[in-house]
Amino acid sequence: MANSDAEKNIEKRAKLLSRILLLMILVLTLLTSWWLINWLNKPGNFSFKKIELINQLHNQESKELTSIAAKALNGGFFSLNIEQFKSEFLTQLPWVKSVAIRKIWPDKLLLEIVEHKPVARWLSVDKNMPETITQLLSQQGHIFTPDLSSRQKKKFMYMALLTGTKNNAQQVLKNCVQFNQQLKLLNSGIKQCGMNKRRSWRIKLFTDNNVAIKLGKKNITAHLERFIKAFSGPLKIYLKAVDIADLRYANGFSIKWKQVNLLPDTAQQHTFKN
Repeated sequence: MANSDAEKNIEKRAKLLSRILLLMILVLTLLTSWWLINWLNKPGNFSFKKIELINQLHNQESKELTSIAAKALNGGFFSLNIEQFKSEFLTQLPWVKSVAIRKIWPDKLLLEIVEHKPVARWLSVDKNMPETITQLLSQQGHIFTPDLSSRQKKKFMYMALLTGTKNNAQQVLKNCVQFNQQLKLLNSGIKQCGMNKRRSWRIKLFTDNNVAIKLGKKNITAHLERFIKAFSGPLKIYLKAVDIADLRYANGFSIKWKQVNLLPDTAQQHTFKN
C-alpha cells in the first residue's frame, strides 16, 4: 500500500510539473509574440526606401502629392496604416478620386492614383455659398474644389459653366449633357446651363451672340425641342440675332432680338406658337 501511495504522489507531481511547464511555455510564447509584434510595428524598423507612382497624373500637382507620400517614409512595412494613408490622400488632395496602395517586400510602396476627370466648371446656388468660388464637376457629378495653378485656370476656363445646388449636381449634369446633344441640330452647344436660385432652368448657347434661353421649371426638354425645331428650320437665319428666348409658354415661345436691323419688320416683335 505504501508503495502504491508513493507512486500516486509521484504521478500527481509529474502531472503538476507538466502543466506548470506548459503554462510557462504558453506565457513565454505570448510574451515573445507581443514583443515581436511591437518590434515589427515600430516605424523605424523595415522602413520604406522607395515610393513609386505607377500611373501618370494629369492635374494633381506633384509637390502636394510628394508631401503626403513622404509621410510613409516615416513608417515601416508593418507599421504603415494603409486606410489612414488613403484617407489623407482623399481628404487633402481634391483631385484624387481613389488610390490603391501596395507594399512590396522589403522596402517599396506602390501607389496607383485615379484623378477626377472634370467635364465642366460648377457654380453653386446654395445659400451661404460665395458666388465668386468656381468649382469643378467630374463626369460622375462630383463637385470638387482644387487649388488651380495658372496653367490649369487657362486650361479649364473654356469649359461649360453648370449651376445648381450640391444635392442636384448629378441631375444638372445629366440634363445639360442631354441639352448639349439636342443643340447639335443648331450647330451649337452649351456655354452655361443649370438652375438659378429659384430652381428655374436656363441655358446660354456657345454662339457669337451668347443666346440666353429660359426653360422654366416644367417640361424643359419639350420646350427646348420646340425652340430647336423652329430655329433649325424656318427661323434658322434669325438665330444670330436672338438675345433672349423665353420658352416658358405652354404652346410657344417669345424672343427678344439683339440686332433688330437684321430682321424684317414683321419679326421684330413676335411670339411664336405651334
